[in-house]
Amino acid sequence: MKAIIDEFKHILNGKFIFIILIAPLIISAAFGYVFKNNQLNEAPVAVVDLDHSAYSQQLIQKLDADQYIHISYITYNYMEPNSFMYNEEYFGVIYLPSGLEKAHAQGAQTNIGLYVDTSLSTATTYLRNGVTEVIAAENSAAAANRLVAMGVSSAQATNFSTGLNLQTRLLYNPTNNMLMSSVIGFVNTVFLSILGGATLTIIPRLREQGLLKDMLRRPLSLVLRVLPYSIIATCSMYLVMGCLKQVGGLRFEANVYQLWIPFLMYAIALSLLCMMIGWSASSPAKAAGRITMILLPSFILSGAQLPVALLPPILQNVSHALPLSWHFKFLRGLGFRGGDLHYFMQEIGGFLILITCILVVIFLLMLNEMRKIRKAEKEGTLHPDEVDSTETVITSDSDSALILPKSDKQAGPSHS
Repeated sequence: MKAIIDEFKHILNGKFIFIILIAPLIISAAFGYVFKNNQLNEAPVAVVDLDHSAYSQQLIQKLDADQYIHISYITYNYMEPNSFMYNEEYFGVIYLPSGLEKAHAQGAQTNIGLYVDTSLSTATTYLRNGVTEVIAAENSAAAANRLVAMGVSSAQATNFSTGLNLQTRLLYNPTNNMLMSSVIGFVNTVFLSILGGATLTIIPRLREQGLLKDMLRRPLSLVLRVLPYSIIATCSMYLVMGCLKQVGGLRFEANVYQLWIPFLMYAIALSLLCMMIGWSASSPAKAAGRITMILLPSFILSGAQLPVALLPPILQNVSHALPLSWHFKFLRGLGFRGGDLHYFMQEIGGFLILITCILVVIFLLMLNEMRKIRKAEKEGTLHPDEVDSTETVITSDSDSALILPKSDKQAGPSHS
């Protein structure tokens, strides 16, 4: 009984009760908010209207009115579907063919094309259902009108052909291959843990070794310490993608000579972010524990498992501050969709802005660190000028050391 009472006393004196009550509450609230959307409504869709008719505009309005579809862009000239979906601005493309209105008036069958990005299959399931429902409703309404106009009986209606025929093509990952979703997400999570764990300890290690003060006088040299880690990490990513492609059969179509640019940018951005987060740690061991501050948000908000489009709007904006979010954009756009690098100038610009913001914060941390060092010198040690102007003299009687100003020594020996 005494042991139980002692353990209760230990618990009451510690933080166990606070942690076990508050931590699960915070986690449940956070995850509940992040995953509150189990489906994507208003998925952005582009429309290529080659008919330029009143009926095509009417059909576009009906598609846009569906809860799962948001017509974000309309063009009246033919464009390849890939160009719409490389950057994940649109999850699908609808093609309305020339002669659509004429065929509708005559009751002839017309093919409507729907291209769907299945590299984000979780985000496009309801999009396909929405387009199918609109086309089915349009066919039913058109068939009923023609039946009434022609005086066809309901018994004969079963042989009456419908007008619109939806042809759906699933792009990039039609078989929902796990390599392009779960495996890629897991591999990059492990990669982030290794690279982040190494770069988190850079500043605490220098501080522990007494080298940080000298390095602060050369800010560029301090920042460039992440470069070796980044170069080795870039080589590692090449090896990983090659292994998944050769061993696992990963569908990866990126240009091998273009891929090093986003890979290196990701490694540099992640290393600098880890340097920033680990800056204030008192030791490398304590800095390494901060990897969860990067790992958990990156895993949840970057699109590794859950499409970013399913997140609440505020978290979609937060995801832009995570290097892994940009990394996945390039992996899917260059690798899975086979896009050329010139399609991703906006993403490269976003990556550069992120790196610049991190560098600004690191520069502010450098200034703060230098301020602390100067304050410690004033409070705990002699000023360097004072050290230079003094000299130690050993007396002959007691061998005790006296610190005398150099000017007094030069004026003559003491006659005490």
